[in-house]
Amino acid sequence: MNATAVQNKNRPANWTDVDRQIRNAKIVLRELRDTLEDLDDRRELARAKKRNAGKPGSDWASIKK
Repeated sequence: MNATAVQNKNRPANWTDVDRQIRNAKIVLRELRDTLEDLDDRRELARAKKRNAGKPGSDWASIKK
């Protein structure tokens, strides 16, 4: 018998609730990290727009070639 099976056998029943809470917390943290990255992207875009305000833009036809 491996160590994991022994650990699972000796764990109280409420550990399943703890495991579920940990899984849910990881999901929430992942979503928060994605949201934070989106906010950082928006801030960078706003800074770039401010930095380039008044400068002539590039012609789309010349860019897509």
